[in-house]
Amino acid sequence: MLDLGFGFVEIGTVTPEAQAGNPKPRMFRLTQDLGIVNRYGFNSQGAAAVEANLQAYRHSQVKKKDPEAGAAWKAMRWLQSTMYPEQHAAGVVGVNIGKNKETEDSAADYVSNITRLGVYADYLVVNISSPNTAGLRELQQADALRSLLQACLKARDALEVPVPLLVKLAPDLTEDDLQEIANVLLSLEIDGIVVTNTTKERPRDLISKHRGEIGGLSGAPVKDKSTEVIRHLFRLTRGKIPIIGVGGVGTGHDAYVKLKAGASLVQVYSMMVYKGPGLVSQIRHELAKLMLQNGQRSIEDVVGSDPCHEDIFWKKKQAAGVQMVQEMEETLAINQ
Repeated sequence: MLDLGFGFVEIGTVTPEAQAGNPKPRMFRLTQDLGIVNRYGFNSQGAAAVEANLQAYRHSQVKKKDPEAGAAWKAMRWLQSTMYPEQHAAGVVGVNIGKNKETEDSAADYVSNITRLGVYADYLVVNISSPNTAGLRELQQADALRSLLQACLKARDALEVPVPLLVKLAPDLTEDDLQEIANVLLSLEIDGIVVTNTTKERPRDLISKHRGEIGGLSGAPVKDKSTEVIRHLFRLTRGKIPIIGVGGVGTGHDAYVKLKAGASLVQVYSMMVYKGPGLVSQIRHELAKLMLQNGQRSIEDVVGSDPCHEDIFWKKKQAAGVQMVQEMEETLAINQ
């Protein structure tokens, strides 16, 4: 995935123990709507298998030197490495973690995953928003959320190299829910929010034959809903917590809208099904074109630039300017 041009990849959701997930069929394409309904239920090979995969991946990032050899050997090795690269494109790898279906102590499962997989992750995501595991979304309630994240943060802080801890939220939350969640996340100084997971709701304009299937809906039909949640959370957190925007991103314009709403990063899932691997380059080129047209030279110029965020946006810009001046003064002082 990194070789395709992504800047970061998130794997999972991973459960501590292997589990089969829900009965098949459990995934349905809503082709006419550019959507997908899934009710996988956290099907996972378990943390041990994922740990082995991550170990192999990290090992592959260590560049291997060819032994002393002649030109023919080096040419053959070059051709082989081009066709079957041992070292892939660099990038950030996040690990999305969840709980097993039958687990009663939810926090114990998340802590177990953090302890086991945190050493291989560039960031961790606490997934409490899948609609396909009974009772999971109840962990988004303020008291339950605070208790869970406190345990997760303690486990994260115990890692030899602590990594950012994020939480993934559902799009089906009320404004009151979002306010309470924002208060908890701010007070705990969580490192980021992934917004959003799939929705249980069904827009009335869906036309595909599978629109009535039970499960979480993703892709184009959830695009506007996820963007609105991003917009709310950016305002409720005053832009203090980075947001990863997810949901129906299929063009550079889609990515641009989510960045303006308050996302600092954007993920792509379902639209890869309909547009293929070339979608990554398409989004990057279209996004760059939009930014140039609007006189924006960096992503920081876009994030939170919606008119409804004007007060937050300019305060952040001002703070960034002050920080830059301070850094320049420190550099000058050191040089003198």
